[in-house]
Amino acid sequence: SSALAAVLTLVAVVGMVPYVALQLKAVAQSFALLAGQDDGGEGWRDAALWVALLMSAFAMLFGTRRAAATAHNQGLVLAMAVESLLKLAAMAAIGVFVLFGLFEGPGDLLQRAQVLPPASPGGPFVALVLLGALAMLTLPHQFHVGIVELRDPRHLRTARWVFTIYLLLITLPTLPLAWAGQLLIGTEVDSDLHVLALPLAADQPWLALVAFLGGLSAATGMVVVAALTLSIMIAQHWLAPLLLRSAGQGDTFDLRPQVLAQRRLAIAGVMLLAWAYGRGMAESDALADIGALSFSALAQLGPAVIAAVYRPRLPARAVLVGVIVGTLVWAWCLLRPALWPDAAATDGSLWADPLLLGTTAALAANILSMLLLARWGDAAHAPKVAQPALDDLRRLAARLLPAEEWQPLFDAPAERQPGIVERVEHALAGVVGGASARLLVQAAAGDRQAPLETVAEVVGQTTRALRFNQRVLEAALENMSQGISVVDGELRLVAWNRRYAELFDFPADLLRVGVPVAELVRHNAARGLLAGADQERQVQRRMQHMQAGTPYVTERRFPNGQVVEIRGNPLPGGGFVATFTDVTAFRAAEAGLTAAKATLEQRVAQRTGELAAAKAEAERANQAKSRFLAAVSHDLAQPIHAAHLFTHALSQRVLAQPVADSVQQIDGALASAESLLAGLLDISRLDAGGLRPAPRDFPLDEWLAHLASEFSVLAGERGLRLRWVSSRAWVRSDPQLLRRVLQNFLANAVRYTDKGSVLLGCRRRGAGLWLEVHDTGPGIAEADQAVIFEEFRRLGSAGPGLGLGLAIARRMA
Repeated sequence: SSALAAVLTLVAVVGMVPYVALQLKAVAQSFALLAGQDDGGEGWRDAALWVALLMSAFAMLFGTRRAAATAHNQGLVLAMAVESLLKLAAMAAIGVFVLFGLFEGPGDLLQRAQVLPPASPGGPFVALVLLGALAMLTLPHQFHVGIVELRDPRHLRTARWVFTIYLLLITLPTLPLAWAGQLLIGTEVDSDLHVLALPLAADQPWLALVAFLGGLSAATGMVVVAALTLSIMIAQHWLAPLLLRSAGQGDTFDLRPQVLAQRRLAIAGVMLLAWAYGRGMAESDALADIGALSFSALAQLGPAVIAAVYRPRLPARAVLVGVIVGTLVWAWCLLRPALWPDAAATDGSLWADPLLLGTTAALAANILSMLLLARWGDAAHAPKVAQPALDDLRRLAARLLPAEEWQPLFDAPAERQPGIVERVEHALAGVVGGASARLLVQAAAGDRQAPLETVAEVVGQTTRALRFNQRVLEAALENMSQGISVVDGELRLVAWNRRYAELFDFPADLLRVGVPVAELVRHNAARGLLAGADQERQVQRRMQHMQAGTPYVTERRFPNGQVVEIRGNPLPGGGFVATFTDVTAFRAAEAGLTAAKATLEQRVAQRTGELAAAKAEAERANQAKSRFLAAVSHDLAQPIHAAHLFTHALSQRVLAQPVADSVQQIDGALASAESLLAGLLDISRLDAGGLRPAPRDFPLDEWLAHLASEFSVLAGERGLRLRWVSSRAWVRSDPQLLRRVLQNFLANAVRYTDKGSVLLGCRRRGAGLWLEVHDTGPGIAEADQAVIFEEFRRLGSAGPGLGLGLAIARRMA
């Protein structure tokens, strides 16, 4: 019943506007208290106005992105879940602060609360319990989150106990907060603001901020979902009928932008109306009074909801009259005193408990009117919906739906046939929309309520949409790099693209809709495009594949060298579709790779032999070089040594000073040359394998002591301190070679260390022993540590040396 839907929407709007106003007023009052202001401001400075605008934008952002009202909004549900947790955490924090921060525990608070006047369990308490129970069923946003956003009915089993625990947890701090507010604050601050006033009074602004954020998150979640739900109801039951009438002769078929615009307009209207109510009519009301007024209005939907579940065949007229009568009684008993307080004062003692009396009277009038009219007017007064014939319904579904979607609707068992109209209408709504689907079903039933021109316009729009989709599909096929051909169940060509004609070079008059595919295959066989000598047999084999609906993948090499991959697949309703891909370049690349792989091992063996020969040649050349250097060094060393002896003997005589200086310089040059030849001789002997180690066991401490004693004098001359660490270890090595390596290390350490000390010692590393020389010199850069062991390589030019010591030490090691 569209009339019943419109009236229920009106009641929901009237009931929810005070509820939304309550949230806006709560946020504005909380902000004013937190900021130290008396009120929320006037005009454009009103905090409630800006809160309403921001929440409207939030609701539009989250709830008006899709036109389908039943589409799930996971982001919205997640946001509501997060704000629920924030609200619970804020309430728990305030409760713990009250119990243990302002009092010495629950016992102390309970004892001090004995002085407060006892609360009456009757009157408003009974009314609020009744309204709270009905609100679980009648709050639109509660219905939206619990029913519309429900993805799996099994989730309700978890929600039953989780939601119950949540309600228990969030109500636990309520009584301590109320007692603490009455004891510590009293009437200085409105009781609605005790949650913020208590932390502020105790000089805890951070806790007041936590409470404010929890309340803000709770208000935002409630307002956003409430505004979204009301916008859906307003758009569907008030604005959508007007839109469908105006769109009957329109040029556009897609109404989703208009539907979304209507919802956004409805959200803005609801929020501004709530702000106006909270600003003009509820300025002096407490928040609890506004909530009770809202819940009492929505309670008038309770009998209708319960009747829809337990008495679904109740006439819509009876429910409609019941809701109208109950709402009128509510307006007289509760809304009138809220709008005109003077009118309530004249009623005297009759309104000792107006909430309980008004709620009870309105619900009683609602239920009584509904029952009387249901008994007085039977179900014959309910509007009859024309049922289309099954054949007409099948033809309608086949015209707009694919076979795999409409055929199962009519293949249902006999006991499900009475609901076939609803199922077909639901399926059609996914193609042409819910309103258009209803018009098409009514037209199929011969219902005069659906004008012929409206149905014609809907079908025309659908036809144009199908033609547009066909053009898009044709353009996509023509621009594909693959050739495509489609044949029907009688093996006749029904569709192809340009690439298919180019690959096989068909004549222009051969490709036409309805030509037998056997004619195309014979044409290719006559041109030599089929493998095998018996062409007719090849044609029949391919036709049998298509008739049997057997998928296949094959490749065909044409006489011009072109290679085409052919993939064939059967169609569900009969017929065959084949794709043709030019893989010539791919096969050429594959052949090249195969040939390269075949010769790879041969090339690897050839390169390996060449490398081995080159390596052997290099080793022979190196050995020859080493032998040559050894021979030359030995032959040169003897005359240089003799000259060195002559200069030494000459220096022992008494000579003039210039001559003595010259003799000393000659002696130094000969000593350097002798040292260079000795180093080259050692390197050549090591490279040629002429110097073989003679390992033996010896105590390491003895050799360390000799080295320390030898270099301590040199270190002392340079102002350095040489330290060594004694060791009781025995090692197996060549003591002479080991001594020369350590001598080189110590000589370099003493030579390049300007100040500080040099340390000689050893340490165990696993099963081995490391001999180490540490100094306080400048060190060696990481980039130079690999090249310092090369021949004649020196870092810098300071100090004596030829750059052969470390090269010899590495070869000895």
